[in-house]
Amino acid sequence: MTEDDYIAFHGDLWQLLEKVEKGEMIPKTQASHAPMCKFMTAFFVLNGIRHVVPIVHGPTGCTLWVSNVIKRRECCESRGVPLEPTACTTLNESNVIYGGEGRLLEAIKEADKRYHPDLIVVLSCCVSGIIGDDVETIAHEAEKSVSCRVLAVQSEGFGGDFRSGYEDAFRVLMDLMEPPKKKQEKTINIIGARMGPTITEWDEDLDEIRRLLDEVGIKVNATMCAGCTLDEIKRAREVELNASWCYDWGQKLGDLMQERFGIPYSRTGQPYGLKATEEWLLGVARPLGMEKEALDVLRKETEQVLPELDYMRRTLRGKTVLVEVQDSFGPIRALSIARMAEEFDAHPIILNVHPYTIKERMPSIKYLLETGFNPEVILTNGVFRLGSYYEMSETEEELEMLVRNYDNIIYCGNSKRFPDCPVVNFSDFARRPHYGFQGIKNIATLIKETIENRSLPRSKLIREVLYGGYKLIQEREVPHGR
Repeated sequence: MTEDDYIAFHGDLWQLLEKVEKGEMIPKTQASHAPMCKFMTAFFVLNGIRHVVPIVHGPTGCTLWVSNVIKRRECCESRGVPLEPTACTTLNESNVIYGGEGRLLEAIKEADKRYHPDLIVVLSCCVSGIIGDDVETIAHEAEKSVSCRVLAVQSEGFGGDFRSGYEDAFRVLMDLMEPPKKKQEKTINIIGARMGPTITEWDEDLDEIRRLLDEVGIKVNATMCAGCTLDEIKRAREVELNASWCYDWGQKLGDLMQERFGIPYSRTGQPYGLKATEEWLLGVARPLGMEKEALDVLRKETEQVLPELDYMRRTLRGKTVLVEVQDSFGPIRALSIARMAEEFDAHPIILNVHPYTIKERMPSIKYLLETGFNPEVILTNGVFRLGSYYEMSETEEELEMLVRNYDNIIYCGNSKRFPDCPVVNFSDFARRPHYGFQGIKNIATLIKETIENRSLPRSKLIREVLYGGYKLIQEREVPHGR
């Protein structure tokens, strides 16, 4: 079997982006790679506000998903964030025929009486969107008879894509931002976070960002929306600068607040590795007139991680680093990890950036390309055809075959993959944060543990449990030695 038998695309990121823009690699049938709909991403943002009650205007199914999976199973109490309610209007057949606006009005009043929230946000779903209920007008009228603010987001799933959900949610939240009473000097907002929290973002990274800012002497008013309060959102216009948590999520809110309120926005990527960390911190400090303080902090922090920097450069130099996009970290993080690998003289390859992902994250992808980073990209038929980042027997087989084509390769992904090379488990929750200087230490430790344990056998039983009993890739005839 040759590479052509299992590779759908092999080129660089620019070439893949051009194919997506021309519509050449967008399947007409949406397979398993169904990205989160507009409703889901809007909920992700709003769920990150403390003491908010989201009201899902629709049947119970959407509410079951967001309340059970996002709030309870994957986050909240297990991550130190108290579980707060998600309400639902539970629309039935009669409401679909005659309308559900009256039911929504009563639900808002009941949520206010029962939970006493600081904020109620109504989210429309596909059912209420199809029947045309005017959730924005109902929210405005309901606010007159309850004790808290009431907002609404037109978030029916068919009304937009992955990106439009969180962009519209951030846009609605701007209505809560009050005219500044005073300017808070040397103070910023960190924008674009969506933790309620969710498993794709880790509060340890936020802790590292806050630690570095504190050393420089920069204060944070709010992290929107990662456990921020309504009062912090109201004060959001008093800061001197907005800085991104993740450029992909932060850029739209940064652009909107700059356009509407004149607040500058620091356009920086994720601080993986030394270079990106320096860019992030200086991108915040320079507009505040604190470049000297930031440089002092960077010098001090860099000195403390010189052994780790030296180790990563010696270990990664000349190697191929294969970074796989996964369900636990998305394409922007994968690109950030690959950029860090390039910084340490490795040759990075991004594995399985799906064309739908390129389409959804076009502004962020173009931003990274404009910085001069244009990595090699490989998309396998399994991910392209099946459309899922979850580990599957077909994609595991493709990964193992691909790795055998390279000498001196390191795989960055998770421990549920079994390629015949060192596996750096970036999903190891014990090694957080990944951002900043603490991240450099933790990533160096991950790589060191991987290299030192390279000779230890992997469990064939676990591999078979995960992927079934398909024929071991070692038994196949595969070209070797690129």
